[in-house]
Amino acid sequence: MTKPPRAPHLPARYTAGLGLLLLAVVLGRLFYLQIIQHSYYDFLADGVRSRIIPSIAPRGVIYDRYGLALAESKLVYGLDVLPYQLKNQRFVLEFLRQIGINTRTLEARLRDKNYLPYELLAVKADLTPRQISYIEENKALLDGVIISTRIVRYYPYANEAAHVLGYVGQIGSAELNKLKNYGYQVGDIVGQAGIERYYDAYLRGVDGGRALEVDALNNPVSGLRALEPVPGHDVYLTIDLALQRQAARALGARKGAIVILQPDTGEVLAMVSKPDYNPNYFTNYLSAAEWQELVTQDHPMYNRALSSYPPGSIFKVATMLAALESRIDTARSFICGGSMVVNRRRFDCWRAGGHGAQNLLTGFINSCNIVFYNLGLLLTPQKLANTAAAFGLGLSTDIDLPFESSGFVPTERWKQRRYNEDWYPGDSLNMAIGQGYLLTTPLQMAALTASLANARNRLCRPYLLQKIVSREGKLIVQNKPEQAGVLPFEQKNIDLVRDLLRETVDRGTGVNARVPGLVIRGKTGTAENLKKDHAWFISYGPYDRPDLAMAVFVEEGGFGGTVAAGIARDIYVWYDARSREAQK
Repeated sequence: MTKPPRAPHLPARYTAGLGLLLLAVVLGRLFYLQIIQHSYYDFLADGVRSRIIPSIAPRGVIYDRYGLALAESKLVYGLDVLPYQLKNQRFVLEFLRQIGINTRTLEARLRDKNYLPYELLAVKADLTPRQISYIEENKALLDGVIISTRIVRYYPYANEAAHVLGYVGQIGSAELNKLKNYGYQVGDIVGQAGIERYYDAYLRGVDGGRALEVDALNNPVSGLRALEPVPGHDVYLTIDLALQRQAARALGARKGAIVILQPDTGEVLAMVSKPDYNPNYFTNYLSAAEWQELVTQDHPMYNRALSSYPPGSIFKVATMLAALESRIDTARSFICGGSMVVNRRRFDCWRAGGHGAQNLLTGFINSCNIVFYNLGLLLTPQKLANTAAAFGLGLSTDIDLPFESSGFVPTERWKQRRYNEDWYPGDSLNMAIGQGYLLTTPLQMAALTASLANARNRLCRPYLLQKIVSREGKLIVQNKPEQAGVLPFEQKNIDLVRDLLRETVDRGTGVNARVPGLVIRGKTGTAENLKKDHAWFISYGPYDRPDLAMAVFVEEGGFGGTVAAGIARDIYVWYDARSREAQK
């Protein structure tokens, strides 16, 4: 019988070599895991044995130009329950009900065990002093019941400057996708509108937290370490709260907007939009009453100061400058009989009986549509568009607020591309009086007014930020005025328009804004609307060297010379009285 062949034996030196090689691989792997990757696996181990209880950083304070706090962080007392410490559940629930705390949600979570052992279950967001007192007095019997503190956003002046300040809320999924690479996480409280949104990265601070060690069953064992939160930076605005409040009072319950700029710098001194809202409502869940208040108003979250509307006759400032730059004789006379017909279409003046014979100057002072219809026919559409663009119309002002409309300035080329139609004479007539396709915002018209008010004819970028300061007092950002352009018109033409604005208030359509002893220059506007006309008044004053450049817009307010001019007058009177009082 043949014997099977024996397996070959490796020499002893090969066996030893192989063993050493395997040992080297094992030792190398151990070195890699224990030394090189130590920090990584230590981090993973911490993640398994610890849980982080976050500590939210207080947002920075928002101040007005004089240091009055417009938005701040406030400490509130809430009630939480820690399930693993809850020894006498029945007694605790009955006690909480007795002091007026709704426990239905808490009972359901405890019954269904819908929680982690270390998880704090929120029961009530804002305890009353009476409830806090009862809980503290019976603390020995309430194991697992915790009075917690949390920081919420608080707006001490409620609705005042709501559209400027904005509000805060939990970050949405779409926004998180954009911002997660910048340190934002699920559940973060971020600015949703206004300054809160625009400067959120400065205001929000850096959250801290407390690490809690847990066992294999997720039961808390001990505390590990704590990281203190870093408060956000403080933001100082250009807003004058007293002027802001007076402008809001002057506008009253009307829908509309008021924007007041410092003419030489572009600083926003006041920005009012009505109806408004209380940003404190968004600190916690909206109550039924708060929600009802919001939905029954006409779009209170909508910032009308940044929204587009037809400007009406306040645009005649641009049309007049276009005419002067085109060398149209100011003495040229037109007969206003109340209407004119162009291409079998009737175009009306606002004054039914007409103004009679009007030249360019009296036509501006009386805001005669017939004069400006004729200027629309004499000027090219591109000349009107170029003059509007020189004032920044049709472009965003680049103010430091989100959701600004750019308005719209139509051109022949745009109409051909958009509608495949020629530009008709009627289009020029409408544009010359601020109607048709033309759209502007109250902010843009305030900036236009400011460019006429400052001595250097500069178009300044409107801005709200004065400076940003750390909690330790270190200057982070110092804002400065920024020139967006210079009016490209002859000085004599600008000076003539300034004189006409003074005459308009002294004896023209803006007479309702006249105040004896004050120097106010302005232009009225009434813009056609499907329901009721919009009322406009742009102006600057109240002194020969003006402090304020203002645009007043009243949605469906009727005749600008009656409503909007009267609102501006009230603001100038108040401002002058305050200035005189400050000089005493």
